[in-house]
Amino acid sequence: MMLGTVVRRVWSDRQLHSFDGRRLVLVAEAGSDRREVAVDLVDAGPGVLVLVATDEAAAAAAGDASIDAAVVALVSDPPAEEGLSQ
Repeated sequence: MMLGTVVRRVWSDRQLHSFDGRRLVLVAEAGSDRREVAVDLVDAGPGVLVLVATDEAAAAAAGDASIDAAVVALVSDPPAEEGLSQ
């Protein structure tokens, strides 16, 4: 799992048929330089804090074994004292 902020929407020129009709977003991990492209299952917009499921959890959430990252939840800003603030 990854906690991060949606940076922007991503478009592909070619993709597997299983991705047809699915929205892709670029997510920046909180507190790191890591970025991940994920299938957006919750219609998150840019600047929104989200939870990204990865690997088997993402495939299960999306119902497709070819998906390895999926936005599965919108997250309220965590308190700064927990060390998770952006």
